[in-house]
Amino acid sequence: MIKNRFFTDVSETSSYVFAVAGADDEVVLETIRLALKQKLGKFLLFGKKEDLTLTSNDRVTWIQADTAEEAAQGAILAVKNKEADILVKGFIPTATLMHHVLKKENELRTGQLLSQIAIFDIPSYHKPLLLTDCAMNVAPTTKEKIAITENAVHVATKIGITNPKVALLSAVEEVTEKMPSTVEANEVAMHFEGEIDIAGPLALDVAISKEAALHKGIKNKAAGDADILIAPNIETGNVLYKSLVYFAGARVGSAIVGAKVPIVISSRNDTPENKLASFILTVRMVGK
Repeated sequence: MIKNRFFTDVSETSSYVFAVAGADDEVVLETIRLALKQKLGKFLLFGKKEDLTLTSNDRVTWIQADTAEEAAQGAILAVKNKEADILVKGFIPTATLMHHVLKKENELRTGQLLSQIAIFDIPSYHKPLLLTDCAMNVAPTTKEKIAITENAVHVATKIGITNPKVALLSAVEEVTEKMPSTVEANEVAMHFEGEIDIAGPLALDVAISKEAALHKGIKNKAAGDADILIAPNIETGNVLYKSLVYFAGARVGSAIVGAKVPIVISSRNDTPENKLASFILTVRMVGK
């Protein structure tokens, strides 16, 4: 068992505030209870039915919101007014929350592309691994992949990964017009050449295994030792994300980035422990 994983050793008390839109759901509430035990932050809870066992805690404030629209707008206004540092989707539709995030008057956009990023503690990998984009951009263009990569490098730096190594995934390492993802990966890699350690296109084995990279004669610093994997499309990212969780036993936290604050949008199937992992990721993003 590798020690010092990303989600362990979060013992410091955080003063950062989470605004939770749609807090009246038992899985969401259980996640908040776990976060309070770790003194991870303070919580503004927007929802229909107050949980008195939680709101008796002086780190929790309940704000009545009778509809998903009210909960979303209330949580976003808390962020806009600098009363909260992190936005969380609770038990409301993702589309409802993102509709308000994207409203110009709510002032959450930065001009940067919004993208989803996940960080995994994988028992068989020697360090935390970032993967993007698994849930936001369906078929990103080369320009959008450049923005997704910029977001990922920014997150890696914020959470303490110095000089992150980036691998642009495809099925092969050769650039071929028959496989557009290889062409796009090569274009993205060339865009960042000389700025960061980046390689692409790379098959997954070459991205994460030094032995595989050496066997194929690829000596790029990022090959075999990636900190960040850039998926060619949402299907690849989504399948890899779920494979790591269900087959590899990985723990995962994720967030939407590119806005003024991180946005936690967890899967409905995520356990409270993995939802908590997303809270830990965002606290470390805003805390550096």
